[in-house]
Amino acid sequence: MAESYNKPPKLDEESGACCSNNADEYNTFKSSFAQIGTICVQNVIMLGFGMSLAIPTVVIGELMSADGGGAAGDNDLALTETEASWYGSVLLVCHPTGGLLSGVLQELIGRKWCMAAVSVPQLVGWYVLWKAENAFELYVSCVALGLSMGLSEAPVLTYVGETVEPRLRGPLSSVSTFTIMLGSFVAYLMSTALPWRTIAMINMAVPIVSFAAVVLLTPESPVWLLSRNRPSEAKKSLAYLRGCVSTDEVEDEFSELSIYTGFDKSVDPEQYADCGMDQRRLSYVKYLQINTNDTVSAEMDMLANRKQNTSWLNAAKDFWTPELHRPFLFIMLFFFFWSFATFIPAKPYLISVFQDVGLPCTAHWTLVYTSILTMVGTFMNMFTVGKFGKRPITLVSMALCAFSMLGIGMHMVVEKYFSFSCAWIPMVLMNTLFFFSGYGVFPIPWMLVSEIYPTKGRGIVSGLTAALAFLMTFVLTKWFLEMEAWFTLAGLFIVYGAITVVGTLYLYACMPETENRTLQEIEKFFVGDLDDYSHDRDELNA
Repeated sequence: MAESYNKPPKLDEESGACCSNNADEYNTFKSSFAQIGTICVQNVIMLGFGMSLAIPTVVIGELMSADGGGAAGDNDLALTETEASWYGSVLLVCHPTGGLLSGVLQELIGRKWCMAAVSVPQLVGWYVLWKAENAFELYVSCVALGLSMGLSEAPVLTYVGETVEPRLRGPLSSVSTFTIMLGSFVAYLMSTALPWRTIAMINMAVPIVSFAAVVLLTPESPVWLLSRNRPSEAKKSLAYLRGCVSTDEVEDEFSELSIYTGFDKSVDPEQYADCGMDQRRLSYVKYLQINTNDTVSAEMDMLANRKQNTSWLNAAKDFWTPELHRPFLFIMLFFFFWSFATFIPAKPYLISVFQDVGLPCTAHWTLVYTSILTMVGTFMNMFTVGKFGKRPITLVSMALCAFSMLGIGMHMVVEKYFSFSCAWIPMVLMNTLFFFSGYGVFPIPWMLVSEIYPTKGRGIVSGLTAALAFLMTFVLTKWFLEMEAWFTLAGLFIVYGAITVVGTLYLYACMPETENRTLQEIEKFFVGDLDDYSHDRDELNA
C-alpha cells in the first residue's frame, strides 16, 4: 500500500553508520570509495603507531649488542639489561595515559581534532630519539611516542564505528591493524640498512603528513556533531562520507542517525514520564511526527534539542549500566588473553629471542619476514572477516597461536635434554605464530571496540579500554626478562601457550558473532536479550 510519508526505520537500526531504507538512495560505488578513502587517509596516523611500536626492538637490539653500539656505531651509548627492560616497557605504560586522555579529548574537541593532536607528541618523540645522548633521553622519547599511541587508537576506532556502513565496517576496522603492521615492517626493514638515529630522523615526516591528511581530508564524525547539537554540519559530513552527495540524498540515513543519538540525549524521560515511553521511543515519535507532516509540539521540540549532558558523574553512572560494563568486562578479558597469544610482551626483545630459539636466519632478517607474515595475516583478515565472521577466525587463530608457542617451548626442552635439534621446526612454528596473531588475534579485539559499546559513553570507555589493554601489556613487557629468568625461555613459551589455550576456551564460551550485526543487536546480546541471536554465519548471511 502506498504511503504518503517516508518509511521510518526500525528502532534497533544501526548507530553510527545506519543503512538507509532506500538501497538506491546514492551510488554504492561512490559511497564505498568515499568511506574507504577517508579511513585510509586517517590511518596514516597508525603508520606512526606501528613505527613507534617497533623502534624499541631496533634500539635495544643495537645498544645491547656485543660491541655496545651495533649498527648505529653509538659506542658512547649502551643499555644495561635493566635499562633495556624499562626502555622496552615505558612506551606501553605511557600508552594508557594517552588512551585515557583521548577518551576525554575526543568528546571535547571531536574525533577529527583528537586524531590531529596525535601528531604533536609523536613528532616530539622522534626528535628526542634522534638527538638522544643517554638512557634518560631514550625514556623521554618513549614517553612522547607512547602518549601518541594512546591518543590515536580510541578516536580511530570510534571514527570507524560511527561513520562506516555495516557492509564495510568489518574490513575497514582491520585497516588500522594492517597499517600498524605496515609501520612496524617499514621500521624493521630500515633497521637492516640504517642506524636507529637515521630511522628516527626519517620517521619525523610521518606525523607531519598525518596531521595534514587528517585536517585537510577527514570530515568530523556525524555522530559527534549530532551529540553537540550541530545537525547541519553532521548532515554535510554524512553526505561527504557517502560519496560527496547532496544532503537530500542522505536524509533517511540521517534521520536514523538522529534517532540513535536521540537514545542518549534527545528526550528527558523524567519530564515526559506520563507518556509511558522511554527515550528512544520518544525520539522515534518525533521522527514519525516529522515524516507524517504532523506538528511537533513546542515541548517535544525543546526536549529533542536539549544539549547532551556529558558530566563525569553521569558518565560514571552510565558505566554501570549493562550495555556498557558487560562488554567492557568481556573485552578486557579478551585483551588479557590477547597479550599472551600475540607474544607482544617479547616484542622489544625479539632479536635475542630469535637468537636463543635457534632459527636458521639472522635475527634482523627474521624480524623483517615475521613482520611481513603478520602484515599478510592482517591483510587477509580484511578480505575474509566478512565471509567467515570474527568469532571463527578468532577461535582458529587463538588455537593455532597456542599450539605454536607450546610447540616451540617443547622443542627447546627436547633440544636441551635429549640433544635433538631441527631448526626448521621452530621456524615453521614461529611463522605460524606470527601469521595467525596478525590474522585473527591482534586485529579482532580492536575491531570489537568499535562495535560493542553504545554511543552513550563510547568515546570515554573505548579510551579506557585501550589504556587498560596496554597497561596489562606494559606489566608483562616490564617483567618479561625476569619471567624468562624464572621459567627459562622454553618455559615461558609453554606458559604463554597454556594461557592462550584457556583464552580460546573463554572466547568459545563468551564471544558473540558481531559481523553483519547492527550495533543495536550487539547491544542486546550484552544486556541479555538473546532471542534470535545466532552465531551461525549462514543464518546471518541469509
